Amino acid sequence: MGSAWVSDITYIRAKKGWLCLTTVIDLGDRKIIGWALSVTMRAADTIIPAFKMAQSNRPII
Repeated sequence: MGSAWVSDITYIRAKKGWLCLTTVIDLGDRKIIGWALSVTMRAADTIIPAFKMAQSNRPII
């Protein structure tokens, strides 16, 4: 059985500006398996750390 992951970015207003919350969700059980919170939209600050967290939580076999 294969697995499918999706990612999404949500903006959160904070006192000193906007934050970007990036999540990686496993569609099989609809759980968040990785996330990152950042003040920039750079991939190095958003999706890459979130994806690395997802990989450590759900190793790809």
